[in-house]
Amino acid sequence: MSENTLGRKLRSPMCARIVPVVLAMTFINSVLLAEQGLYFGKKQYEPRALPGFEATRGRLPSPIFDEDPDYVRCYWKAWEVAFRNFHEPARSSGFVTQFIDAAFNQNIFLWDTCFMTMFCNYAHPYVPGIGSLDNFYIKQHEDGEICREINRTTGVDFEQWVNKDNEPMFSRWGYTLMETGQKRVSVVYEGRPAPVPNPKLTLDALNHPIFAWAELESFRLTGDKDRLRLVWEPLVRYYAVLQKYLRQGNGLYLTDWASMDNSTRNKYLEPGGCGIDISCEMVLFARQLAQIADILGRQAEGRRYQREAEELSVLINRHMWDE
Repeated sequence: MSENTLGRKLRSPMCARIVPVVLAMTFINSVLLAEQGLYFGKKQYEPRALPGFEATRGRLPSPIFDEDPDYVRCYWKAWEVAFRNFHEPARSSGFVTQFIDAAFNQNIFLWDTCFMTMFCNYAHPYVPGIGSLDNFYIKQHEDGEICREINRTTGVDFEQWVNKDNEPMFSRWGYTLMETGQKRVSVVYEGRPAPVPNPKLTLDALNHPIFAWAELESFRLTGDKDRLRLVWEPLVRYYAVLQKYLRQGNGLYLTDWASMDNSTRNKYLEPGGCGIDISCEMVLFARQLAQIADILGRQAEGRRYQREAEELSVLINRHMWDE
């Protein structure tokens, strides 16, 4: 192709439309990155080849179960499927680590990823595992919020879970949607003032906070204290922002459909009702932070989180137990 021909192509109307869009996306992502991931030490991806199943198979745990070889075949099939879903970060995503993906759509999901890391722990360090969570921490908002669903190509929070109009906390997919088709329900705080400023995300984005569980499960196999030091600040910021926006006046925690697509929710969750699942998960979160604090020699913080876990446990047993 001659230089003149190339020049004409670069000056074509299509190119004139595409280039500004690419530049705009790059600028938007750079602005977002400046406001996100403030508490996570890893800031960029270091490219390397993805592992292949056949090349790595000899390093994976190899079960022996002569009583039923089908179990063993199922085990290896699970790994084969996992290897098909390891990804490098897209250049425009701002992600910082290779990751395992749920293969549901073009987004990564918080709690799906947490559970998948627990499977990948047994192949550490040969496969992308616990590092998959880095791509959530690098997208943490400055107030501590982390969206549970993020586009894996652009690195942008799923649009439906973003509070674009800066309104008080609300849900787009609550009990009311399932029953009446009403899509938007505002959270009503009782016994406490509505938190300010307004959250950056909707209630739909803030459910099943199990990062700390996944991190501890990884630590039990790796003993990697440096990893816990790396994630400590993102975790405590996330915990604090959930306390700010999800805690009701009675000390319990509110939720909506909680992404339980095939599980019937109840009318008491709307609007601003307390959920047994999110309340118990916050107990676990506090206990896990206490354990991590002890491992890192942060005993005073560990005692505080343990005390908060015990206080919330008392409230759950008092208000959410039906004899």
